[in-house]
Amino acid sequence: MPDYMDQDTACQALTTDRDHLLAAIEADLGGTPPEIHHNPLRPEPISLTDLVIHVSMWDEIVLAVLTEAQAGRAHWYVDPRWETRDCGRALNAGGVAAGRLLPPELVHDRFRTVRDALITATASVDPGLWHKDLPFRHSGEEPQTLSGLCYKVNMPEADPTQSKVYQHASVHLGR
Repeated sequence: MPDYMDQDTACQALTTDRDHLLAAIEADLGGTPPEIHHNPLRPEPISLTDLVIHVSMWDEIVLAVLTEAQAGRAHWYVDPRWETRDCGRALNAGGVAAGRLLPPELVHDRFRTVRDALITATASVDPGLWHKDLPFRHSGEEPQTLSGLCYKVNMPEADPTQSKVYQHASVHLGR
């Protein structure tokens, strides 16, 4: 059985991972674009801005899942009808296409804001709720607790090993 992480470890993992993407943004602004190892949209290379849009979109979904779960409600994303390859690809393509309409500075600002909100929200969960049974069922094999739900929704789709929980940006950056 995998380790579903305590809150502090989950927050540290999120922080470390998203800091890798912040470092990639800074390197790119400095003229040294990072190599991106996995394009969630298609086999062709992906730009750093597209990756930032992609991670931000999923972090916003994870933040909404966490918020709804604490209110005792299941977010639409934990409904198995949404957990198909086609739905995931459509969300990725649509989210990135919409983000491309924005200037990169706004995309980067959005990422920083969402990054901070997700880490803060995860750290702010009442510790008594972290391992408590949820009042609804999520579709994963993980425990039906907030920690299990967070584990499930923080597993990068690009990780074939299913071992890099809370490491979304790192998986795409090949770290």
